[in-house]
Amino acid sequence: MNRVQRFRELRHFRLKLILAVSFFILTLVVGIGAVDYSMSGLLYNKEGFGIFSCGPYGEDYYKISFFDNSIYINTKYISRDYQKLVEWFRDKREFFTPKN
Repeated sequence: MNRVQRFRELRHFRLKLILAVSFFILTLVVGIGAVDYSMSGLLYNKEGFGIFSCGPYGEDYYKISFFDNSIYINTKYISRDYQKLVEWFRDKREFFTPKN
């Protein structure tokens, strides 16, 4: 077997290996998602995924849950900083617009 043939077979083997591993990971993720979706429907009478969820919690907070570990994000500070940034851009608009 010459060198070109050997490296061609190595490339094909590497491609097959990458495709097999990615198909395995895709099958695993889809299976876990299907089981989680059906278990949420059976146990809690709600349709959706329970592994990862994100949604509003109260007026100023967002709740991000991953495997029943919750993180609460206070959006009051984020919106305040966003408004300050918008006002700063409005004040500095003359620097960002081309002069005619």
